[in-house]
Amino acid sequence: MKKFTITDDFLKSEIEFDMRFLNPCACYDYLFSLKWPDGFVCKKCKNQSYWISKKQLYICPNASISIH
Repeated sequence: MKKFTITDDFLKSEIEFDMRFLNPCACYDYLFSLKWPDGFVCKKCKNQSYWISKKQLYICPNASISIH
């Protein structure tokens, strides 16, 4: 299990949350930067390109390729 660390930019109130995430795109961008601070990298093949599904999932174009 990963440890949770509170960072300096951790929101302290609902008002701060509402101001920071005015729309869903702002929230997705924030979560993207937390997960991939240096940009997207596929866990399986290390590819850095991706496409975004309708459900806002970041998918590697090589996802259907089996890498052994």
